[in-house]
Amino acid sequence: MLITFAPQHPASRALINGLLFNISWFAIVVTHSNTLAPIIAGMHLLVHFMLFGTRKNEVVLIAGITLAGLLLDNLMFAAGIFTVAGVPAPSPWWLSCLWPVLGTTLMHAFSSLQQRLILASIVGAAGGTASYLAGTRLSDIGFGDPIFGPMSIALIWAIAFPTLLTAATWISLRGVQANAD
Repeated sequence: MLITFAPQHPASRALINGLLFNISWFAIVVTHSNTLAPIIAGMHLLVHFMLFGTRKNEVVLIAGITLAGLLLDNLMFAAGIFTVAGVPAPSPWWLSCLWPVLGTTLMHAFSSLQQRLILASIVGAAGGTASYLAGTRLSDIGFGDPIFGPMSIALIWAIAFPTLLTAATWISLRGVQANAD
């Protein structure tokens, strides 16, 4: 049984989902705490599923994005795109807690971009870079190189964001097909 509390109008649902994402993103980045970030992400998921209902396909999507994000974060830190307090370091745990929070937006706030992959690439490049720039100003994470770092993020997110949206579309359609069988 699907119990939701969010408004049924798609624009209202997208707005609520986007606001929830931004509140959680800000709280995780500002605290940049390995203790608080999982709690904030967990609360975000709880509120998200209370508002929008728990669908197996969305849980699968969020889990997959979280795992892919952990890998991507660690690759970016290993490649020197990011540092912690100016020193090469592994990706901090709190940063990885942003991935499940982002995962909750792909079937809601960003669902209108699922069929507009060129626009999604532009939004990914601009939004991803802006998000990481803001994050570097609000935490102890910095770019290894002030020019190469943001350019790398723009390229990565120009590819990653439409890929994530494509995964959301694919998983959503598989869930609909599985329920029809």
